[in-house]
Amino acid sequence: MASIITGLFKSQSQSQKISDDLERAGFRNSDYIVYLTDAGISKEVKTSVWQSFFNDNRILDDDSLVVSVKVRGPVSTEIARDIFRQNESIHQNYFENMRFEDAKSLEYLKRIASLRAKSEIFSSPEIQTRKTSRGINSEVFFGRN
Repeated sequence: MASIITGLFKSQSQSQKISDDLERAGFRNSDYIVYLTDAGISKEVKTSVWQSFFNDNRILDDDSLVVSVKVRGPVSTEIARDIFRQNESIHQNYFENMRFEDAKSLEYLKRIASLRAKSEIFSSPEIQTRKTSRGINSEVFFGRN
């Protein structure tokens, strides 16, 4: 079972360059998915999908692009991440031990990302705060011993 890296990019016009970069780096056409959307989908709908998918409140351009890459091991993972960074990805998600067939469904990835975000919220450590402060204590010396 492989792992999947998914990235969001500003524009669908980047799709050819990202595809070329991935293939030059040794990824086959069958190792990545470029999720292109119809021009008829509004900016609001795309933003809503993105916010749900990545739990991110960013407002997207009209023609944003999502790309998923199948990686096997730390070397191919780092290569894919570098390509995403070079192409100025807005956000990246890493899905470990996922079947590539499952990654073909953007809805499935969206559900997994949403569940992951919720689990991170619920598993956050308890935050302890100090209620009183005495200011600077006696351990701070200003030129005196």
